[in-house]
Amino acid sequence: MKKLNLVDSLFIFLVFLILLCGFFIPNILKVQQPFSNLNLIINKIRDLTVNENKLNQFNTNQKYLSSDQLNDKTIVSNWSDIILNNAKNNLPIARMYFPYIPKHIEEYEINKKKDVFISIMLPIALRGNELALEDRKLAKMAFSTNNIYQIEFLSKKYKVRNFKKINFSRLTSSEFARIKSELLIKIDTIPISMILAQAIIESGWGSSRFAQEGNALFGEWTWKNNQGIKPRGNVNADFAVKNFKNVLESLNSYILNLNRHSAYGEMREYRELQNKKNKIISGYEMANFLENYAEIGFEYVKKVTNMINSNKLYRFRNSKLENN
Repeated sequence: MKKLNLVDSLFIFLVFLILLCGFFIPNILKVQQPFSNLNLIINKIRDLTVNENKLNQFNTNQKYLSSDQLNDKTIVSNWSDIILNNAKNNLPIARMYFPYIPKHIEEYEINKKKDVFISIMLPIALRGNELALEDRKLAKMAFSTNNIYQIEFLSKKYKVRNFKKINFSRLTSSEFARIKSELLIKIDTIPISMILAQAIIESGWGSSRFAQEGNALFGEWTWKNNQGIKPRGNVNADFAVKNFKNVLESLNSYILNLNRHSAYGEMREYRELQNKKNKIISGYEMANFLENYAEIGFEYVKKVTNMINSNKLYRFRNSKLENN
């Protein structure tokens, strides 16, 4: 039989005392039994017990945090240490996806702030690449089984050249081959070190207004006013920084952008070339094709490569998520 802990024992004892008072004292004093008040008191005690148990959850399961623990600075810090230690020792990373960057991240001293941000972003980046590989597998299966519906869906998602003019119900053999080649070049992973470096630069280690208010970690622009946050001091701008429901959604949008936008065609071709040679492309190499990501051009490339080197982000290249 499971032993009762101190909190549970105290809860049972207090309920027992309250029940005694509720039944015997009113009879002695000839007053009405306060059942409604009794229920309120019991509920308050139960709420306190549940909250304490939630805060203690991290002591028994160090992989995942409850919703109220996401904003507990000490617990997040301890969890971050475990994630980074696993990464250092090539152990699987827990599938723990923060929905947002905690507001208290600004309160950490600089080195701890960096560790916390990286530990939050690492599993999310790994999951984003995992989803890209799922799309790649889906594409290969669609072409091998001649699944036109899936081919059309992926062609629209990844903006295959002239996809709006293609009659997918009557694909010629040359169109079929061209679409297959283009999709398999477009649908692939992004180096983890580059993902982390750009998230750091674009979000200011998670503390920027766009990251805090809109889960926008990669500075993506939108021209739809209801989908973004206007930059301060430029309220008349015809663009906004795109906001997202959660951090993973921001990451997935970023990967999709690199995988389908015409500005990164050379990047994808270089990645495909490396794949054919069975070589793993590094974030440092791939960052050389980010000249069009920001208005500062090649200076942005230097910012990303410097970020990778100065924070040794390449050390996460072999990180993997735990099995489902």
